[in-house]
Amino acid sequence: MADVAIRELRKAYGGLEVIHGVSLDIPDGQFAVLVGPSGCGKSTLLRMIAGLEGISGGTIAIGERVVNNLPPSERNIAMVFQNYALYPHKTVAANMSFALRMARMPKAEIDARVARAADILGLRPYLARYPRALSGGQRQRVAMGRAIVRDPSVFLFDEPLSNLDAGLRGQMRIEIGVLQRRLHTTTIYVTHDQVEAMTLGDRIVVLAQGRIQQVGRPIDLYRSPKNRFVAGFIGTPSMNFIDGNVRSENGTAAFVAEGVRIELPRERLAAASEPRSMGIRPEDLRIIPASGAGTEAPGMTGRVVLVERLGGTSHIHFDVGPHRLLALVSGETLPEVGDVIGVQVPGARVHLFGADGQTA
Repeated sequence: MADVAIRELRKAYGGLEVIHGVSLDIPDGQFAVLVGPSGCGKSTLLRMIAGLEGISGGTIAIGERVVNNLPPSERNIAMVFQNYALYPHKTVAANMSFALRMARMPKAEIDARVARAADILGLRPYLARYPRALSGGQRQRVAMGRAIVRDPSVFLFDEPLSNLDAGLRGQMRIEIGVLQRRLHTTTIYVTHDQVEAMTLGDRIVVLAQGRIQQVGRPIDLYRSPKNRFVAGFIGTPSMNFIDGNVRSENGTAAFVAEGVRIELPRERLAAASEPRSMGIRPEDLRIIPASGAGTEAPGMTGRVVLVERLGGTSHIHFDVGPHRLLALVSGETLPEVGDVIGVQVPGARVHLFGADGQTA
């Protein structure tokens, strides 16, 4: 096992730079997830670590070795691909042992490693089968087994679950998490699915346009996003945003926009008088009667445009003036399309962002 240290890493294709001076430390044994939208550079970054893409500047160190000029076979890494990359004419056992046989490892050691990986992944009954006789989840297990037998310093996963259906993806996500914690091998995992990122990672690296936006524990990114991009990307459903201003009113602060007035904690007075956008997570909104109930005056009043019943929870889509917003609610008593609703917004849960998109 080993840590991974990346310093001022750059990648350019001709005059187009796609990775802009990325620096990142991944400690030994950590499960780090690179997450971001398509085209943000996360897979390119992973392939550079693997040695499958050349670098245009900076350094990559695995353990105590700078590996910039080493081929993939000498970096002591193992990579699991999106498309499994199995040999169709070889059995499961032969696929898993191929790299070991190429390295001329003794047969007894090969057999022992394959058996151990097969036991870990539940592949014993399938060792004599060919990939065409396996399900998608079983093929992905074989790809993982091929990585495990090499006993690498670092595991690299490149969107390994994107070809699976939703149910199997959830099951395999659990298996990968359990496996990593059992082996305690440094792992770098690429995905565009922030649910995978939140549930798997010890630490998440959020990328956009080839730059790191924020690095931290999943709960820290959820509660304290550094900018509007991270706030909107992390969390399901996505955060609601409204553009407006923070005003000082008789020694208190309030966020004000068309159809919206939300009282804020007193410490937000420093944000007054500058253009701001407000973010509030759907699960932090509370629907109340439009007329209010006792002292619970709504921060905004909206009209319901869609109700999505998901079982234990529901999504209420509603319009407040020009703003389309979403509330995540529980319970069976729900408003109907066309109803006017009041929405209470806890000021302490509001996120404010400046004109530059950074957290205020």
